[in-house]
Amino acid sequence: MHWIGLVLKGILYGTTHVVPGIGGGIVLILLGVYADFVEAIGNILVRRDRWRQYLRFLIPLGVGMVLGVFLAAVAVEGLMARYPTASMLFFMGLLLGTIPSVFRLSDDMRPTKGRVAACLAGAAFVVAIRALEPLLAGSTADFTLTTPREIGYNALMSFLAGGASVTPGLDGSYVLLLGGTYPAVLGAVAQLRHLQIHWAALISTAVPAGLGILGFSKVIDSVIKRSPSGAYYAVLGMIVGSIYGLWPQPPIQGSPLVLALCLIAGATVAIFIGRVPQEPGFDEIS
Repeated sequence: MHWIGLVLKGILYGTTHVVPGIGGGIVLILLGVYADFVEAIGNILVRRDRWRQYLRFLIPLGVGMVLGVFLAAVAVEGLMARYPTASMLFFMGLLLGTIPSVFRLSDDMRPTKGRVAACLAGAAFVVAIRALEPLLAGSTADFTLTTPREIGYNALMSFLAGGASVTPGLDGSYVLLLGGTYPAVLGAVAQLRHLQIHWAALISTAVPAGLGILGFSKVIDSVIKRSPSGAYYAVLGMIVGSIYGLWPQPPIQGSPLVLALCLIAGATVAIFIGRVPQEPGFDEIS
């Protein structure tokens, strides 16, 4: 009953949409379904001869993903409310801990001028998103996702987050965190357990994120196949650049030792997750 396994894998993948620092693309690779996922998403409307096979794969994975998002949102919202700085340092550790995994994604990761340029471009892109946040979203003190401007900005960030979630080494939730809408989106998802539905927040997140996954899947797969090392260096630049956007704003509260341990713990978890095997082909659902 392969669908049970796919639901469980979907739960893990869904968790990455909520926990900043654990890249969805990396997790799909580690779970052995990245190639299957990209093929199914990119071709379901094109390959009419295989659409049933794709649906048998995507439906249980999607069900698991929704469950993972909800369960993780409830847990992470509590942690962010009680220990905001410690949580942020843990997430930063998770993000930095993915760097070794990115280096292992290609056999040739030697630095060249072109790859260094790609790395710098990736870092500049992330820093630009952070720098342009006030211009795009207005006041960023506390997003409520109730004004048209905030909803439009969240839709843009969610579209980019969807693309990031299928890019090995990147993470959709940290795009929302970087953009400043993460707490509001997290709260909206967590409130579902009380049957309180924040339609504006949920729709402006889910629909653009889904479009981002659909739109980016084939492009990212093509770029990675054409120039894997350059693509992964760009990802490394985005990871490093994100530290600028994710660093907790002063005053930083908490014991320096505890905060350092949170950072180290996050990095350790990410490194441990990264030490898992090659992915099989699409044969799992044939």
